Amino acid sequence: MIKIGLIEDDQLVLEELKDAFQRSASLDCKMSCRTAEAFLKYFRGGLDVILLDVGLPGISGIEALPKILTMAPDVQVVMLTSFADHESVFQALRNGASGYLLKDSSLSVIEQILQDTHRGIPALSPAIALKIIRYFNQKPQGPSCKMLTKKEGHVLQLLVDGLSYKLIAGEMNVSINGIRYHIKNIYRKLHINSRSELFQLYRDGKISLFAE
Repeated sequence: MIKIGLIEDDQLVLEELKDAFQRSASLDCKMSCRTAEAFLKYFRGGLDVILLDVGLPGISGIEALPKILTMAPDVQVVMLTSFADHESVFQALRNGASGYLLKDSSLSVIEQILQDTHRGIPALSPAIALKIIRYFNQKPQGPSCKMLTKKEGHVLQLLVDGLSYKLIAGEMNVSINGIRYHIKNIYRKLHINSRSELFQLYRDGKISLFAE
């Protein structure tokens, strides 16, 4: 039996998945929590695969992922989400996720992906795999970020990854006012006025991140 951990804040989804795992001949749900904080507090190992909701209250699934892998480097983590944009998919994969699932996937698909993940096969639900293929097939267009400084490029990357000003300041070891200054310059150079406009440009492929 594959020992499963489940972190999902929606009680109905949580109970539905637990019931499905109880009926499964190959999956055994050993631990379930509604927040990442609770899981990190009580987790003592012994799991094979963890199904982790992306949009958790408090610490998000993407933020919790590296913490979980630090505690249990050999565990496989599959992300679970209601919808997926390529930024969150890529960030989760960069953080060590072994798979990515949409919540509207059938229970048979979820079970198959958990089994594949346990066997060491990276697994994506078909809808997410198609989204990634379309992303890489699209032609780059619009302004690049080459007009930004190295620090501004770093701030932009962290903004796109969804970090708050406070977390960005901590990551870069600068003050929040310093981050605000860099963000003001980014907005000015890209001719935008808000983070939502920045995300829209990035989703539309009109800006490209770069590393120096």
